[in-house]
Amino acid sequence: MSNNRRYALIALSAALISSSCVSAFAAPTPSPSASPSASTSIDTFKVAQEQYRKDRDAYMFALQEREMKIRSINATFKNAIDKSAADAKSAMLLATTPDQKNAITSARRTAVASAIISRESAIEALGPLPLPPVQPQRPAKMSPQGMSEQKEKKKR
Repeated sequence: MSNNRRYALIALSAALISSSCVSAFAAPTPSPSASPSASTSIDTFKVAQEQYRKDRDAYMFALQEREMKIRSINATFKNAIDKSAADAKSAMLLATTPDQKNAITSARRTAVASAIISRESAIEALGPLPLPPVQPQRPAKMSPQGMSEQKEKKKR
């Protein structure tokens, strides 16, 4: 047993001496601080977030402008339909033969079809809906070393 204790004592002494020698020659390490890549990624995110807000405002303005144009197109369409209906109604009061009534109905259908075509072409001329801006992703938080190795504590 004494030989085992001697070997253990010698091994422990050698380990302590070698660890003190290594630390004596080690280069000084600076104190831990925020890495420059973390601060630049946060700055980049802030710039991207500001640009997103500007793009979102422009997007909302474009949607409102498009909505106003569509309302104007729909009002014009409704006026054309109402006019064709009123004209057909007043002409029907004067019509006496079935041929005259068929001609009035046909003229009304033609006016409605023309109004529909002009409405659809005006909406197509507006172009597609504007695309919403993409919100920038927040940079991942840097966790201290060793924190990812810990296991979650179970709740009771």
